Amino acid sequence: MIFHIDGNSFYASCERIFRPDLAGKPIAVLTNNDGVVIALNQECKDLGCKRGDLYFQVKKQYEENGVFVFSSNYTLYADISRRLNILYSEYSLETEPYSIDESFVYLTDWKNADYSEIGREIKDRALREIHIPISVGIAPTKTLAKMCNKLAKKFGGICNWQELDRNAVLADYNAADIWGIGKRKAEILARLGVHTAFDLANFPLDKAKKYLSITGFRTVQELNGIQALDRNELNNKQNIGTGRSFAHGVTGFSELETALAEYTQLAVERMRAEGSACRIVSVYLMTAHNYITEDRSGEYFNAATAELPSSSSYLPDILAAAIRLMRSIFRDGYEYRKIMINLIALEDEAKAQPDLFCDNEASDKKNKAVMSACDCINAKYGRGCIHPGTRNLTKETKADGKKADWIMDRKMLSPEYTTNINDVPVVH
Repeated sequence: MIFHIDGNSFYASCERIFRPDLAGKPIAVLTNNDGVVIALNQECKDLGCKRGDLYFQVKKQYEENGVFVFSSNYTLYADISRRLNILYSEYSLETEPYSIDESFVYLTDWKNADYSEIGREIKDRALREIHIPISVGIAPTKTLAKMCNKLAKKFGGICNWQELDRNAVLADYNAADIWGIGKRKAEILARLGVHTAFDLANFPLDKAKKYLSITGFRTVQELNGIQALDRNELNNKQNIGTGRSFAHGVTGFSELETALAEYTQLAVERMRAEGSACRIVSVYLMTAHNYITEDRSGEYFNAATAELPSSSSYLPDILAAAIRLMRSIFRDGYEYRKIMINLIALEDEAKAQPDLFCDNEASDKKNKAVMSACDCINAKYGRGCIHPGTRNLTKETKADGKKADWIMDRKMLSPEYTTNINDVPVVH
């Protein structure tokens, strides 16, 4: 049996853990640079607030309604997510984090197991021990488990497929809301007379493969209780990209190098965590769009790509390639607002094909040892404790006390309660 567990209003719930005064209060969380509303709790939604709203447009409305607004604190959210998954792993040897607030938990198919009771126990423990409210969907397939999780609010936070009137539920569930279908496929299905999950469950498999590809084929099987999606299959990344919008326009090359070093290390860290290596590196550099006038002379967008001699996860080599690419596309006279790096053509590092004409086995062995040591130090003492020297080309704080232009602007950032010793709350 598969449990799909989702944190309710996860970002807002994380912000409320160490703020008991926010119980029952509307909370909103913003994207990088405090630009767009990315998450809301139910109290905030009840006021008519929506995800995707531009904060400067709704700021007055939020103030009038007493909405508590926070900058996105991803360090806190990731740590709370980690704690939840540790809790889930007590119930199963196989847990699959799907996103920062969602996980699939695989339980053995016991004949006399009370899965609903197990779900309630996990739900109660998550709230009692980690102070995060969760919803649990229970079903024999991942697609049905996701569906049950959406329905869980009607059943007190726990929804078990085995306890439902299945045909009635499928007939009342919109096909466009099925995991893996989406708007474009839903439009195709509508033209074929398929409007509900019940319609899709009874859709011929040959037509599903013809009109919806292999993904749709598997979705039909999943709706009929047949496991067709492999575990972790949807998490296999083909590329890993990292980038941030700057708080202010950046004109200097050295400051762009500093930002690129930061983002490259983050991307390589994620890639190494998956045991992967990349063959291709791409860098994107861009200014902001000018929406006010027809004059586009201040705009500039460009990208460059390079192939490494062989697949690599060695940060210095990847960063050196990225800086060369950025140097090739950098132009003076522009105020840049964003830089991105993308690591492409990922493959299992253990199976990566070395360069046939270059005998650098000793060097590769040394590089892997260096990166492993850096990974261990950063894991123990904090992300970025060991970093490339390029990361220090410009200081994060200017002489006048202001942050560097490339640093994200997060004026309403909450403390990193669980990961920074200086932010641990003091109890009097």
